[in-house]
Amino acid sequence: ANFQGPRRRAMGGCLGRITVETPKYKVVEDLVSEHGYEVRQYPPILVAETACDSTKEGNTAAFMKLARYIGVFGNPENKTKDGEPEAVAMTAPVLNTAGPSEEISMTAPVLNSGGKMAFTLPSKYKTLESAPKPTNPEVSLREMPGFEAAVFTYTWTTDQADAEKRVVEFAAQLREDHSKRMEKQEDGKIKFSLCRYNGPFTLPFMRTNEISIYMRNA
Repeated sequence: ANFQGPRRRAMGGCLGRITVETPKYKVVEDLVSEHGYEVRQYPPILVAETACDSTKEGNTAAFMKLARYIGVFGNPENKTKDGEPEAVAMTAPVLNTAGPSEEISMTAPVLNSGGKMAFTLPSKYKTLESAPKPTNPEVSLREMPGFEAAVFTYTWTTDQADAEKRVVEFAAQLREDHSKRMEKQEDGKIKFSLCRYNGPFTLPFMRTNEISIYMRNA
């Protein structure tokens, strides 16, 4: 397949300029003008991930664990084959995937308690074995298999709860043949990832967010 990339897009800066590496992909169908989305095919992607629920506090805690793994705050919490820590370049997007919904009590909100947050690893790491190993047991490395997804792009501030609402609206815009291929979670909800490309200081209307609805092979 003729994949684009590695792409370099905006992660930092208040104006949303993109300077970090993002995963490569191939546009299978461009339906933005007609249906508001495009279908992309991604090759396998290496990620560092950790558990994350849908609360703001849960997102912050997960982000900090991953940021420490790559060395954002100083000494990276990882080890190479030589036993030394290695700084890992920041990439985009930050991925959030939801787990099964869990209602904690009659008064509590419904939380995605089994979700994950992930950083994609730079393309210089070709295999899991070549990437630095996390020293925090709550962070793990994984190879995401190649996949196809319907991708919707939008701006402004977003989080997992906002994405849960938007994904239903976006799913309704899918062309019929794509709608039939949507993957579902065990609880019957649509399987998707929230992809956020910008840091917290980016102006809301300059942010790049994506919702990727996973699709079964045609």
